[in-house]
Amino acid sequence: MQGKTLVYDAITVKREGGFAFDVWHQNHHVPALLATPDTLNAQCYATPLRATYLTVLESNAEASTLLGKLPEPKHDSIISVERHIATFMNQQQAPNTGNPFTDAPILYPVLFSVPAEGEQDFNAWYDEEHLGILLKSPHWPMCRRFKIVNPTAGSWTHIALHYLNDLLALESPERDEARATPWRARLAQHAWFKGDYRVLYRIGARRTA
Repeated sequence: MQGKTLVYDAITVKREGGFAFDVWHQNHHVPALLATPDTLNAQCYATPLRATYLTVLESNAEASTLLGKLPEPKHDSIISVERHIATFMNQQQAPNTGNPFTDAPILYPVLFSVPAEGEQDFNAWYDEEHLGILLKSPHWPMCRRFKIVNPTAGSWTHIALHYLNDLLALESPERDEARATPWRARLAQHAWFKGDYRVLYRIGARRTA
């Protein structure tokens, strides 16, 4: 079940942390997040080298009520924590693709820092052109978009969670087409139009009781 609020909880750890961090993350940190009121579930992902762990928490709580209420991760292996609380904007899914939310093995988050004066044009491009092209790829079944409610100056403001069936999506003709349109070229002239692109692999999911 998907919620109206998302918590993007990314933890980067020392590479020598080993399985002890895996155990702590799954047996202690994720359950602590799930104990937050109105939480629905947590989808867990990691990088190939397991240096970063991402928990995508789904909640029906108002985003503002979660600010300062989530447990802070504490473990000797942690190098840094990146946490964003965001409200659901919209979702687009290709037809006949089942349930990518639970089935897609790869999460491809893209984070942008969009100024207020560019937001309308950016959102229109993403929703009216960009996703329509990407979702034509058989390896690109769904994307969900969120707006961060607590950005600091110069930080990320928007998150796009792309659900992929295969990394072939990132070398597909559809992606090439989506990145070669005049609309995108115009947006790319702005200094702020430089996203942060990440690839993570599904390692599990947890639901509240």
